Amino acid sequence: MIAARHHPLIGHAAILAALVLSVGVTRAVYVAPRQREVQAMKGAELRLRAELKDLEAGIQEMEGWSRAHPGQDLWTFHARKAFPARDMVAAFLRSIVPPANRHEVGTELIQPVGTVTDETVADQAGNSMTYRKAELRFRFYASYRNLGEFLREIESMDQLVVVRSISLQYNGTTYPELAADVTIWLYGTP
Repeated sequence: MIAARHHPLIGHAAILAALVLSVGVTRAVYVAPRQREVQAMKGAELRLRAELKDLEAGIQEMEGWSRAHPGQDLWTFHARKAFPARDMVAAFLRSIVPPANRHEVGTELIQPVGTVTDETVADQAGNSMTYRKAELRFRFYASYRNLGEFLREIESMDQLVVVRSISLQYNGTTYPELAADVTIWLYGTP
């Protein structure tokens, strides 16, 4: 029995068992967590590449906008929007009161012209969009400078508005105050 204990194959088997055990422990403790970490990093890399591609596309769009609008600051630019058609006239009339008071513009006449019509236009991507258009006619009284500042504020409102025509009339008795017949187009979404 003493001879079996010192047999060389038993020593080799013990060494082999220790080697297999140490490889298994090393794999469980060191290699497997690193493989999971590599997989997580590959997923993060794919996500970051997608974000980078999106950011590059955004930068190209910003550069295109800057070329199309020279002299305008992209960070202070705000896009005008079309209000819902049922609210567009009321919202417009409410929003012109503060600038009218600020520039001492008086109003004598507010009159709708015709009925609300639908207009279909193509956006920048070529998709067709339908807007409702209302035409309003106003008679304003103000000095030339105040009237110009007032109409500039109207055209720079958040609402999609176009000052279509202006007809000035001189009145000697009220000079420097002028009478202006102004036609304004309001656009809204159906």
